[in-house]
Amino acid sequence: MLGAFPSVDPLGRRLIVVLQGFPCSWGRCSFCPFYLEQSASLRDILERNRSIVARAIELAREIRADRVTVFNGGSFFELPLAVIEMLKPLTRGRILDIESRPEFLSVSSVSTVLRILEPSRLVVRVGLEVFDERIRNEVLGKGIPQSEILRLSKLREDLRAIGSPVEVVAYVLFGIEGVPESEVVRSVREFNKLFDGVIAIRYRRYLPSHPSEAGVSDELRSFLERSCMYVDWGEGEEWSIGSSK
Repeated sequence: MLGAFPSVDPLGRRLIVVLQGFPCSWGRCSFCPFYLEQSASLRDILERNRSIVARAIELAREIRADRVTVFNGGSFFELPLAVIEMLKPLTRGRILDIESRPEFLSVSSVSTVLRILEPSRLVVRVGLEVFDERIRNEVLGKGIPQSEILRLSKLREDLRAIGSPVEVVAYVLFGIEGVPESEVVRSVREFNKLFDGVIAIRYRRYLPSHPSEAGVSDELRSFLERSCMYVDWGEGEEWSIGSSK
């Protein structure tokens, strides 16, 4: 669902902003429905996002948001520069969450976001989903080798060394066919060692072609709540995915 949505949760008093973006350049994850809201038209993207950002700025003032979480159904760095620049009144002085695939992340790209948007802190969320390379790539279709996870961990250290106010957080997907709960637990533990935290996301099936949902044991629920900075149980408005037409 495109738009701006206030939220008070373990991450703070925040505004969730769901922008329209271009189709993801990877576009091969087996479970992803976000292409349903994307557009190939630059004009449409600019017009729609201009409206979303204007409303988001109003809402941020009303709720006194201290954090802004931006989604665009792909990597933040695939948004048009004009859209990124629209966000500055919303992000300046606030914690900013963005999403990206690893290949877009470098000291240069992250520093550019800091320079343009001036957040108090930048939190980069990366959809690694599971630590096991075979499951991640053969089952989930992520196309992320283990070497990129190690590079990303090193990048986090490099950014910290130069004093950049940047954190890197890994997404872990659970409740999906093909990812055993034991691998979910392992993933949370390993990513917590390499990055600044883990956000666990419960999978929801949107299309018949997508993998089936899997049950979640009480033991896993308890582990995730103890071990993750945030667990998204898929009950918020931002989970409502539909055509942008």
